[in-house]
Amino acid sequence: MLVPELTVADTTRAANVLADFGFVQDGGLWHLRSQALRLVEGRATGHGRIDHVALTVPDMDATLSRLTGRGIALADVTPNGPEMIAEFWEAGLRFVYLSGPEGARIELCQRLAGAPAETGQDHVGIPCADLAAMQEFLEGHGARLIAAVDLSRPEGTIPVRFLAFHGGVMELFQPPLADRVREGHWSRLLVRGLPGPIHGPEGLTLAPL
Repeated sequence: MLVPELTVADTTRAANVLADFGFVQDGGLWHLRSQALRLVEGRATGHGRIDHVALTVPDMDATLSRLTGRGIALADVTPNGPEMIAEFWEAGLRFVYLSGPEGARIELCQRLAGAPAETGQDHVGIPCADLAAMQEFLEGHGARLIAAVDLSRPEGTIPVRFLAFHGGVMELFQPPLADRVREGHWSRLLVRGLPGPIHGPEGLTLAPL
């Protein structure tokens, strides 16, 4: 099990926002079907080493309408609503970013072919200054490459790699101008069965669940 940890200043307010998304607390974790999160109180100043958590949805428009109707706002990454990445998976992907607890990014994504029948985990998004080094580190701890795409964009080529890891998926991507590593809301990844914390490149931490 791969569980992102969400660090916030106010856990009560954060819990209310997660509930608006459809998460339910159970056994110390917050669950939305196949996606689990841990909520902890602490200092967070931005989006951090982990940029976002993505949920797969069967119907983007219906899900987005329901969530915005509950007061959940679009994030600044996609201020005009859902966008398209034609190069992902068999027939492309629609995606939109929402503002989660204290601004932590939560992505909704819908595959245009083979979308799951219910909302659940899709991936954890990790920007990298050196994608190859991050991929090598994760593969050294059991991750397996499942898809590789190089996106050609006006600002440059963006390599993207999807890796299966401990029952979840990581999306590694290397923007043309990578942000500096910083502390953030999505603070680390929790992995069941780890004997202790593992510190990887660029501040990524894997910790026991």
